[in-house]
Amino acid sequence: MKTLAIIPARGGSKGIYKKNIRDLCGKPLIYYQLRNALDSKLIDDVVLSSDSDEILDIGRKLFGTRIVISKRPPEISTDSSKTEETLLHVLDQLKRIRDYDIVVTLEPTNPLNETKYIDQCMNMLADSNIDAICCAVHDYSFRLETEEDVERVLKRPMKSEISPGVKECGNCWATKVDALRRTKNRLGFDFTCTVIPKKDSYHLDSEDDWIIVEALMKQKLLHENDRYCYSRKNLDKYDKRYWKDVIDTDGKSRDKTQEKEKRINECKEEISYINSLQPGRVLDVGCGLGFLLSGIDDRWEKWGVELSEYAAQHALQYGNVLCGVLRASKLESNSFDAVLLHHVVEHFQDPVSELIEIKRILKPNGKLVLGMPDFECETARRFGENFRLLNDKTHLSLFGSFDMFRLLTDLFFEIENVSYPFYGTEYFTKENLNRLFDTSRVSPAALGNIVTFYARKK
Repeated sequence: MKTLAIIPARGGSKGIYKKNIRDLCGKPLIYYQLRNALDSKLIDDVVLSSDSDEILDIGRKLFGTRIVISKRPPEISTDSSKTEETLLHVLDQLKRIRDYDIVVTLEPTNPLNETKYIDQCMNMLADSNIDAICCAVHDYSFRLETEEDVERVLKRPMKSEISPGVKECGNCWATKVDALRRTKNRLGFDFTCTVIPKKDSYHLDSEDDWIIVEALMKQKLLHENDRYCYSRKNLDKYDKRYWKDVIDTDGKSRDKTQEKEKRINECKEEISYINSLQPGRVLDVGCGLGFLLSGIDDRWEKWGVELSEYAAQHALQYGNVLCGVLRASKLESNSFDAVLLHHVVEHFQDPVSELIEIKRILKPNGKLVLGMPDFECETARRFGENFRLLNDKTHLSLFGSFDMFRLLTDLFFEIENVSYPFYGTEYFTKENLNRLFDTSRVSPAALGNIVTFYARKK
């Protein structure tokens, strides 16, 4: 069974200007369905069909010879032209090269589609005698077209009592070519559907649709490699050595177990913020020795999670401390009023997953306080490899403040404040200011090196 996928992308667009090549989360719209088709092992060839040279040129730049380019004639590119005309035109164009048994239609205006839905349609069609398979979604809406519809609306049944309708969506149609030629319809005479989640089915027809699809696409792309930060391999082991007998960036020997007051002073802004809130349950993720928890008002029910067994044992005197990783702690959803993540996110190998978990356990309107190094700050740019916060080999995820702002926003946190604590700290000295002139040495503590986000779960 030879299969051809066709992405029909007409140049004329009334609802959204040049929608087929408009940028959606960093890629032109046509990219997503072309990518879906190319990722399917059940599709032999992929065609981009358009009357627009601009669209075709962008397709070439995206995927080169991996796709076939087909220029769509003007007579089948009008506002009233049917997609089936394009399908038949492409099949006739390629007939001299290859005959196809199945044609898959992928609308570029359904970018949330996934390759697995294409494969579902293909497999269902291969195992049946019907003409076509399409994607669809369950429809629980109340219609007002017949007396029966109106009677149903007046009764207002609960959703659990409703047998949903099934509504076609534009993600994918898989059609046997002979049926298409006979009926001039991508569904033929005899068809069925595969039901997919509504969140993957949204179709772009208006600017309002674009807002919804863009938000959902950001969720799909959360785990894309290096989308938000630069990742480096684990260069050093995080263990007891992180807390005792430490040689810091400036070559000083330190025992962090003796630095309680220093730690509280460094976090005084964050502690003051938590103490200004209505007391509830607070969680310090990566609580270390527990010093930050110790500064929080005892009216709070204080919890901590800490990877280091040595540090976790020390922190137990300040709250309920779980030893291990956050995602293994199995904390209840919507169970915390505030979460602290103070200079921990840079130690995560998978910070996106950890922040998703934090969002899960936060109550609606719960607060997140996230402090971190800014690896894109001016001092980092000036000193390069000599930027002091690169010296810690357990720093694995290197965020800039703008990148973290994007990530938190994409996770549907509302950023309420952003702070760059430096003035008023012990590091604001003439010596450190003078060190900014010598980029041959490790950079000093400076304004902008660290940033704290104050965010609310929507």
